[in-house]
Amino acid sequence: MATIALNSKRIREICAERGVVTDQDFAHSIGVDKGTASRVLRGQAPGPKFISSVLLTYPVKFEDVFTLVDDAPALAAGRKRRAA
Repeated sequence: MATIALNSKRIREICAERGVVTDQDFAHSIGVDKGTASRVLRGQAPGPKFISSVLLTYPVKFEDVFTLVDDAPALAAGRKRRAA
């Protein structure tokens, strides 16, 4: 199954260029709770509201700040270990 991940380094660069320097400022700019922004910046998969808010707030393309992560190989490896 694939998930979406935020490129935290890139979004922080984009935010810094616009004077948005704290996680709280970032959260406020896209209209989400600070805890949500913090979790996504640390690696939790973003939800649709988060993704659309980033894309509507900042002049970026999806592929500029988000990555599709295929975790199928890791899941398959885990299944093989359990079967053994």
